[in-house]
Amino acid sequence: MTGQSGIQKRRGDLDVALRIVIAVFGGYAAMAACTMLLARTLPARRLDATLWATILSFALYAALVVWTFAASSALRAILVVAAIGLAAALGAALVPMLVSR
Repeated sequence: MTGQSGIQKRRGDLDVALRIVIAVFGGYAAMAACTMLLARTLPARRLDATLWATILSFALYAALVVWTFAASSALRAILVVAAIGLAAALGAALVPMLVSR
């Protein structure tokens, strides 16, 4: 028998399913936070900055999805996506406080 054992196949299937969840839901949340941060920091009128941030977020989201499947492990993918989302959300929350002073 030259194929994978049942346990190895299930583990591989679980890894792919986990990466799909990370890419779709985690990536969406991280890119929503990045969009907020970009919209608040791009040097343009509010409407233009929001539109450019949205356009850029599509490219960033696609890159993040590809990277999620290229990561060495699903755990690393979770940690990196979460770190990106948290950093962007924190930045988006802090920018108005820093700019208003």
